[in-house]
This record gives sequence, C-alpha cells and structure tokens, in this order.
Amino acid sequence: MFKKLFKKTPAGNTIDDIVGILDPNDLAIVVTDGKVCEIEYANPIALTRLRADLDVSRECKAHFVKKFPGICEYCPYEFKDKQLETRTFDIEDTEKRLYSVRRNTISRIDGKAASIFIMRDTKPEKDANERLYSLAYTDQLTNIPNRLKLKDDFNALAEQIANGEVYGAIALFDLDHFKAVNDTYGHNTGDAILRRLTEYLQSQKQFAGHLYRLGGDEFVLMFSDSSDRFSTTGEMESHYKDVISTALRSYTLPHIELSCTLSIGLSFFPKNGDNMSDVLRKADIALYQAKAAGRNKLVLFEDTFDTAQKFKDVYINIQPILLATGKTYGYALTDGDHDIEAGDDENTVNLNVFNSTVDALGLKDIENDLHYFISFSRQLLNPVVHKNLPKEKFIVQIQLPPVINPDILERELQIYNELRNDGYKLALVGLDSNKPVRELLRLADYCKFCPSDTDVAKQKMLIARNQRVKFIAFDVDTQEDFHLTKNAGFHLFQGYYFSQPEVGRKTKAVSPLKANYFRLLKLSSTSDYIDFHEISEVIAADVALSYKLLCILNSAAVGLKNVTSIESALAYIGEESVKKWIAVLALRGIVEDKPIEIVRMSLIRARFGELLSPYLRVKRDSKQVFLVSMLSLLHIALEKSKEELISDIHVTDDIRESLLTKNGAYSDLLRFYEDYEYSNWESVTQFVEENHLDPSLLNDFYISALQWYHDLTED
Repeated sequence: MFKKLFKKTPAGNTIDDIVGILDPNDLAIVVTDGKVCEIEYANPIALTRLRADLDVSRECKAHFVKKFPGICEYCPYEFKDKQLETRTFDIEDTEKRLYSVRRNTISRIDGKAASIFIMRDTKPEKDANERLYSLAYTDQLTNIPNRLKLKDDFNALAEQIANGEVYGAIALFDLDHFKAVNDTYGHNTGDAILRRLTEYLQSQKQFAGHLYRLGGDEFVLMFSDSSDRFSTTGEMESHYKDVISTALRSYTLPHIELSCTLSIGLSFFPKNGDNMSDVLRKADIALYQAKAAGRNKLVLFEDTFDTAQKFKDVYINIQPILLATGKTYGYALTDGDHDIEAGDDENTVNLNVFNSTVDALGLKDIENDLHYFISFSRQLLNPVVHKNLPKEKFIVQIQLPPVINPDILERELQIYNELRNDGYKLALVGLDSNKPVRELLRLADYCKFCPSDTDVAKQKMLIARNQRVKFIAFDVDTQEDFHLTKNAGFHLFQGYYFSQPEVGRKTKAVSPLKANYFRLLKLSSTSDYIDFHEISEVIAADVALSYKLLCILNSAAVGLKNVTSIESALAYIGEESVKKWIAVLALRGIVEDKPIEIVRMSLIRARFGELLSPYLRVKRDSKQVFLVSMLSLLHIALEKSKEELISDIHVTDDIRESLLTKNGAYSDLLRFYEDYEYSNWESVTQFVEENHLDPSLLNDFYISALQWYHDLTED
C-alpha cells in the first residue's frame, strides 16, 4: 500500500528507486505525511533506532518527534514548488547523538505532500576520523603529538609569522645516555623512561600542549606568542630560555642505576627562519653544541654555529688507506669531522650522502678488492640498509669509550656481536696499548690506536701478539710518519704521506719508459695551438700508449664509441679535449710505479676545480683550472722539485706562479683542495664564504668528480 500512494518525483524517480538505492545498512529512512503527522514508511534501521512498531501506531509524535525533538520544522504540510529543493541539516536525538539528514519532498497520487528523511548517524564516521587522526598525528608510545602534527601546527602560524604578528621558539632535545639505558636494561625500560619524561612534562603547566615527539628519544617543545607581548627580541629569548630551562632535570626509574638528562637546542622564529625546516635545523645545530659542551645544557642557536655545522652534517670525505707497498687497500668514508676517531653517535656518516658516495665509487656496478671503512651508526642496523648495503665491502668502525667498566664492556660486546651476526667486519678505534681489552680485541678484524697513544714499543708488542688483527696507522701524512709506523709493524696506513716529498730525496731523471708520457704532457700543456701531427707521432710510436688512449676515448667518461684510429679520435674531440685527455693519459703513465692515489687525487682535484670554477667570485678559466689542479702533485710522481717540473713544462705564467707561490691566480684553489682532503672544514668554510658559494655545490661537485674518476678508470 505504501508504494501505491506515490507517483514519480519531480526528478523522475519512483519511490521504489529512492528506497531501493538509499537503503544501505547505515542509513535510517523515514517517510512522513506532514498533514496528518504520521509515518508512512520506515526502513528496518529506522525502526530499530526509533524503537517503533508501526502496526500499533504511526503517529510521528509517538516515535519520530519523540526521538528527534525539533524535526517538525523540517516537515511541510503542503506541497509547494519551492519545497522541491533538497534540504540538508544536522539534528541531535534525545541522547545527544548527531545525525546528518537529507530531506526530499515527494508527491502522493492525491497531490498531497510527503517528506522522505534519509538519516546518517555521524558517530561511526566521527570515531573513525578520530582514530585516523590519532594514528596520523599522535605518537603511539607516548600519546603526544608527533612530527606531522608539529609541521601542521607550525604551518598554521605561517601567515602570522610572515606578517610579524607571531614570535616563537622551538626547543629540540634528546635524552643524554639514553642509549646506555636501552643497552643495559632493554628497550622496555627505555620506553618507560620516554613515557615518564612525557608524562612529567605534560603535567607541568608551562609545557602542557607544547610537546611533540619526533622519533626515538628526540622531542620538540614549540611555543608561540603575539609579537606585541615582547618589547625586544632579547626579552623574548630570555623568556623562552627561562621557561624551557625548567625541563633540565634527571629522568630515571626506580631500581635502575642509570639516569638520563636532557641536552636542548633552542632557536627562534622568525629570527632564525620563517619555516619549520630552517628553525628546526638550527635548533638541531644548537643541540649539537649542547652535546659538545658536556650535555645536560640548554644552548641558544647562534649564526656562528651554522656554516661550520653545515659541513659537519652534509659533507663527506674519502681518505685512502694503503698497504706498505703503496697499493690502495681501501678508503675511510668520514663525515665533516677530520678526527674520525672522535666517535660516539654524533660523529656518524650521513647515510643519504653515503649512498650517493657509494654510487659515485661504483660499488653497486663493479667488483673490486677494495675495503670501505665507515663509522658506526644505528642506521646500519636498519632493515633497509641491510638490504642495500654490500656488507662484504664495508668495515664498521666503532669508537671505544675512554673508560670501559663491566657494564660498558657488556654493552660493547652486545653491539659487536649484533654487527658480526649481520655480516659486518669490525674495526676498533681508540685502542689503548697500556690497557687493551682482550674480550673486545678478540672480536676485532682491524684496530686503530687512540691519538694520545704514542708508546711505540707497547704498540709494537701488541701488534706482534695479535697477528690475526690488521692494525691501521692513521694521520700518516708525511714520509717520516710512514716509515715510523711501518717499522712499528702496522699493516695499513691512512693518510696522505704519498703526496709529500721525502726529505733529502735526490732528483731522478725521467725513465725512458716514461719519456713518451712526459713528452705528451709537455705538448698538451701549451697555451698555444697544439701540434696534432707531433702528438699523433708520439702516440703512434708506442703501441701500449695508443691502446690506452683509445680505451679512454671509448670510455663512458668521454662518450665516444667505436673509435678506431688516433687521427679520427683527435679530430673528433677537438683541441681543448685533446689537451685534457692526453694530459690525463700522460699522468696515468708517468705515475704507474707510484701509488694510484696520486693519480686519483690529481684527477679528482682537476675535475672538482673545473666544475667549481664558474661559480667562484672571481671567475677562472676552467681549462686552466683543470691543468693546474692536475699538475699540482706531478712533482711528487716524478720525484722532482716544483721548480724542476716547471722548467721542463711550458705553462702560462698564472699556472707557474700558482704552483710555485702562494699568490698565484689559482693558489687559493690549491689550498682549498688540501683543506678539503684533510677535512679542515673551518678553512673550507672560509673559502665558501669568500666566494659566495652555496655550500651544497661543494658536495655535489665532489661526488661528481668521484663519479667522473670512476668512469674514467673503469676500463
């Protein structure tokens, strides 16, 4: 009967269509006759929610109005054109449960009006949204807002910050010695410490609602105030410093001996940046300073921290490790701190940069016998790193603490065994020859003594007693260092001793085998038009030389394919490229009985400088930069003095002066190379600032130079 009362709606739908389509499990559907205040129809969901029995009574007041007071105003008595429009509204039931309602007017056959109410309970959706919100914006361990919520909250202030209406502070902090708690008492205890910390801070009026967890034991406190609250920037800084300093407490649990303090880095917006990335990064720099100052401190960001820390965080240097024969054994991949033995988790290789360096070295594409030493980082235990890092090529360096008590020893052994089980080889850094820890030494594949350990006799004895372990001498930067450490029994040598002349060394004549290479180098070093015919004659007279040049020209570094003759190759690549590639070939030939590291350093310097030259404050000729950079170590390879080298090769006055003095047009670049190779980041920073460089360029160009060298030497 119900369906027969109705004709098609103005939209062309029958009541069958409406009820059939709009009768899913979560919708209550009620049709009312407003004239007589009766319910014409209710679907099962509506009957359940109204607790109605329509066979007994169809009165709206007994069911519908009783459940939803106020519904009558949405139910018309007469059919009018203006009421054809759909109406939507929200209404609460008597239990304060909110429903979203859509009401359509429909026409009965007798011309009278009726209303169809389609009602959706919003609570399940609200609950689901709250659950999703909690998962997206709440840290599940501590139940406080997470990094994503911090980002959203900061972005909500962005316009006010940009307009100078809001000032604020971001305090980044972590727990000192938290790793020791985790390692000694387990992660459950560590989690309990984190919850205790957050519960305490949230219970304090000054911190409640301001705390966020970034991950691990890293947290942020963010504060903001109207800018007119403070009369000066100094007043603002002093206020936030006083507030945040009250968090500097010792956090621990009953029945454990260890406790955690806080190291806090504080930065301000908009003073230190108007976006979260900048402000948070600068707070991180200040946090590093707090750690370096002894922990349990609050440090405010200062601009003087910034540039040097960029290099610490971003740049990576690759220092060679050689056998006593001069053959390259491998490389130590270090971050911005030259003293890689400084250790601790603050001095670890940034894995993003590390990954790009791995690519540049070609480790994913070629097989070689080289070894790569990297500082320990918890990131090495990450499953993603496990999957992608070729562990057979990498040795993990672990810094030994200055004092090793039984608890620390147990923790260190646990780390070592975990790494060993994961397939890594281990290098102990900071070994003390006076007090070697036998338990740790038995697990090590390599060892380095701490910098303060200078007792050569005891070192020699310890090396002799541990034949299984390879001992590495580091900072071997002179020939004297090399001979002393070699005589002490060290197996491997890290440093740049091969690039330094031996004191009292007599000059040697160039051997006949190198004569053709040296002649080529002289021919390609001229600033005048090069004599292709003479160069071709030199190359053609030496079969090995011809083959090597063709290999280089066909390599990925040049991009030529199927070059079959010297003449066609020279004609194809042009004069300037001929100069470059013949000079490269000559260099490789000249130093073939020297450590390959001289070639590597020379070519990386050349390419590094060539890429950098267009961006320097005083523009340099990139071709001249390439040549002077490549020649900078040639006197070592030839066992000549610089003066003797220059007298044999015709170069421009600028190159001559740069190689022989500190005041040449390229002298600053040559100093820059040394500073970068030795990781003297203070001097590198000064060079960057003087030349108005974007610091990120240096890393990009250094990695590019490594890739270029890899491509050049692959064949």
